[in-house]
Amino acid sequence: MKKILLGLITMSLLFSSCKKNLDNEFFNPENYDKTGNLFGGLFTRTMFNWKIYVQDYGEYWWEIAGSGAMGVLGYTQVSQRYITNRYDWFGSYDDLSGTNGFGNATSLWQGRLGSFYTGLNTWAVMKDNLTKVSGQELDDNQIYFELTSVIKDYAALLAVDFYNSIPYSEAFKGSERVFFPKYDDPKGIYVGVLDELKRISEELPAVYDKMSASAKATFNTQDIAFKGDLNKWIQYINAIRLKYALRISGVEEQTAKTHIQDVLSKNNLPAADMVFVMPYALDPRNGGEWVRGLNEGWPGTFIPDIIMRRMNKNNVLYEAGTDDPRLPVIAFPTNKSNLTATPAVGAYQGVNMNADGQKPGYDGGERYYTGGILGDINEHLAQNSRSLYNFVTITLNDKFPVYMMSLAEVDLLLAEIAAKNLGSTGKSAGEHVKDAITHSTDFWYARNAESSYVTNVPVLHPGKPSSATIAMYADSLSARVNNRGALEEKMELIMQQKFIHLNVMCPYELWTEQRRTRHPKLEPLTFNTKVMKPFPERLRYPTAEQQNNPDNYNTVKGEDNFTSPIFWVPQNLRTVNPYWDNYNYE
Repeated sequence: MKKILLGLITMSLLFSSCKKNLDNEFFNPENYDKTGNLFGGLFTRTMFNWKIYVQDYGEYWWEIAGSGAMGVLGYTQVSQRYITNRYDWFGSYDDLSGTNGFGNATSLWQGRLGSFYTGLNTWAVMKDNLTKVSGQELDDNQIYFELTSVIKDYAALLAVDFYNSIPYSEAFKGSERVFFPKYDDPKGIYVGVLDELKRISEELPAVYDKMSASAKATFNTQDIAFKGDLNKWIQYINAIRLKYALRISGVEEQTAKTHIQDVLSKNNLPAADMVFVMPYALDPRNGGEWVRGLNEGWPGTFIPDIIMRRMNKNNVLYEAGTDDPRLPVIAFPTNKSNLTATPAVGAYQGVNMNADGQKPGYDGGERYYTGGILGDINEHLAQNSRSLYNFVTITLNDKFPVYMMSLAEVDLLLAEIAAKNLGSTGKSAGEHVKDAITHSTDFWYARNAESSYVTNVPVLHPGKPSSATIAMYADSLSARVNNRGALEEKMELIMQQKFIHLNVMCPYELWTEQRRTRHPKLEPLTFNTKVMKPFPERLRYPTAEQQNNPDNYNTVKGEDNFTSPIFWVPQNLRTVNPYWDNYNYE
């Protein structure tokens, strides 16, 4: 079996409790031995780094369980508890000071910025060591630096999306004795990264062509994402250029159009979902990945109505052609299911933010199995009155892949581009939404099919709907988008589809898109007659910044709160609070 080299970072630091599963798959070269071990190892180590592509158990736990479902997932209404007044802490749901409500759990806002710098220090090590090699040795390893630069750039934009201004241009310069980096203008970071990604995508083929045959073989092994397929890397870069150019289109339209049109002219976007499999089975009981956070925080993983009511249109029972074809694999069925039918028919019902309105049903016995997700599967089916995220497809799926990009996400980017006339996509916004539903259905049924959990319960492993059934539903959504006259009405439908597709798998991406577009609309929380409509705009800087980099921190201190919009929010949307006044759904 070929070994993958993981650079100079010890396995215990990188994988913690997963080390026992990896001993036979990886080894850790202690010294650079002139065979590419250092550069290839650092590249692979960066790909595996938590909070870039591989999502973190601790972060999800704090978001869902540690904060009482009052973190990003709850406020964005991606995932929530079955709220009634038994959860008295929801009385402070509108507190955006960080004392009680949003920000009360510090794991995310204290940890994300630090993770960017510690996780991407591999880039700095690689950069320094490239100056020490030349000739064929340099040619064989340059590709690792270029691709690690792509990862660094992507991670930098993630950090900007959380914090706005961040130290960037002077970061990763410890070897140059720059220990107190300045905070850069976030728009400048975005524009610089987009330009660098364009350069890298154009230069990669020549970089690859200079590699020796043996170096290419090593690259094929080290590249855990695309197995050495350079064109897939170029497609991925094009996709993130498209995403982040679109993200700044409301404040930097010409720059955005230039990049969008350049990407579209190349006609080389992803041709398949871009995911990769971890080299070991995920462990929702003891592992370090996000699914363990969902498992342990399961009371906060009910599906909110802003997602559920978009998928389940009328009756609680799934109706093929009327309801979203993804519903049976994204949501867990309730006790109203008809399991004696052939085939069995699941029933699905979400939770809403009208806690007062939900209380009579809860008090009347519409509760759920309290034995936890790892309890008796039959008791879940018999007792659950509301739908959790499907733990067959997601939470207990030990093969759930690491997500980078998907066809459906690209389709929805193209739908917004078409709706806003930012580039020529060749299709209407509605046609792109139709593509997104088709591709998203493929994506989520593939996740369900790969899961080995309770394969003997047919309703939990449903057959994929026919192409005609999927098309019937997709056509109806496509027509709705195209028939909406106002741009904001189109955007509401496009972002609803983004929430359905990315759901609990990518909640931070959804929070970003919701802050940028003010869609989809949220339900106000009604709790003990108090109606609350809080809208957190960003994370605060970790307190260590005030202590360790005080002079530079003082330049951004004025925006260090949870309520200042990120730079990419258009001026006309900065005062828009995306809540309904009621609980009526179209």
